[in-house]
Amino acid sequence: MKKTIALCSAALLLLFAAACDDNTGSIGISITPSTDSIAVHTRIFHASSRSILADSVLGRTSTVYFGRYTDPETNTIFESNFMTQFNCAEGGNVFPAADSIRGDSTVKTELRLFYTSWFGDKSNAMQLEVFLLDNPLLEGQLYYTNVDPADYCDVEKEPIAVKSYTAMDYALDDDVLEDEDHYHNVCIPLPNEIGNNILKEYRAHPEYFDGASSFIDNVCQGVYVRCTQGDGTVLNISQISLNVSFVMASNDSVYTTQFMGSQEVLQVNSFHNDGLQPLVEDNECTWLKTPAGIFTEITLPIDEITAEDDTINSAKMVFTRYNRNSSEEFHPGIPQTLLMVRKAKMTEFFANNELTDNETSVYTSFNSTYNTYTFGNIANIISSCKNERDEWLEEHPSTSTKDYEALFPDWNRVLLVPISLLTTTSNNVTTTVGIRHDLSIGSTCLANDPKHLEVRVITSAFH
Repeated sequence: MKKTIALCSAALLLLFAAACDDNTGSIGISITPSTDSIAVHTRIFHASSRSILADSVLGRTSTVYFGRYTDPETNTIFESNFMTQFNCAEGGNVFPAADSIRGDSTVKTELRLFYTSWFGDKSNAMQLEVFLLDNPLLEGQLYYTNVDPADYCDVEKEPIAVKSYTAMDYALDDDVLEDEDHYHNVCIPLPNEIGNNILKEYRAHPEYFDGASSFIDNVCQGVYVRCTQGDGTVLNISQISLNVSFVMASNDSVYTTQFMGSQEVLQVNSFHNDGLQPLVEDNECTWLKTPAGIFTEITLPIDEITAEDDTINSAKMVFTRYNRNSSEEFHPGIPQTLLMVRKAKMTEFFANNELTDNETSVYTSFNSTYNTYTFGNIANIISSCKNERDEWLEEHPSTSTKDYEALFPDWNRVLLVPISLLTTTSNNVTTTVGIRHDLSIGSTCLANDPKHLEVRVITSAFH
């Protein structure tokens, strides 16, 4: 038996040795029939592009933008106002015990807008107005940047406060302004009547102060703040507080309660862009203008690319940016991250808080060395456009391709949309957890001649 096993083992060893030839030339194609070969082709197709007005975008953000800015290069005007609710911590302990507060009058009531940065000139003289909201912002509703504050308050009546300010508060000492811990803010005195009413409600209905919902519904629905004078400064507001100060009965000390405008409640930007139409009609280039200004629309040559019915291995597009001619000290920044998303899918992409799937959407970053945005492979987007059309036509056999394209004119179009990424980092690995519209002030134009709208496609097929 042992002899038999030894002979079998020797035979197998000889077979293996014979197979181990130094000639590896056939590796990789030996699995295909000898009569077949793979043909790989690189082809160049040309897309077309145009600028389109964004009109409005979903205003989901952790930053409130406030102010007005005129772009000297394009003569476009951007203005941002906002509405905010105020949070009240659950547990009903935002105030001290009612009997520990002296009287029914407050010492002062003020609104503070805190910011760590701004766009534009820190010395511009600006002015704002404050209105109380009459109608509530609704939890669960999606608010876009074209929201009309007039639907929530009477903007024709006298404001409750008017404040002139500059981004840099020169009323403060230099050592305060230079302190790294200093938190820049605009302090807006409000009528004490507002604080008195809040204190009165607290004494009568302490249950109204147990959480944001009851506070908003019964005490203060929020405020609307609008820019009325000045140009050239936009504040990037990170926190807002409604401060109510009163005297303690025990020791005559002044106590201040803060109701914060934060991510726990609704904060809604209202944007207005003026003068964009000439840029949309500019045939020399296409534009990207943020926030909520202009997108670039790309029409992909789907039929031409897929005419041969080959496998699309990759499809690359490179968008070249034109340098600006402006020598102004303050000018819009360059959008740093671009989303390419199928036009028909864009609204739901942001509304559903989606991430890119490389089939209907993909993003890339600006390359400052080459002054370009490169989408390395949009093959899946091309396939998605074609497959969606083919499936629909199969389900509707009595219709034609022309019928489909008339019903879905954006079937082969994508948008280039400036975005900002929300990321987390763990173990030195950065992960994208959210994608938002870029709401900072940015502007650039892209080359739109055929040379700069190439779709470089690599295909393969068996022959």
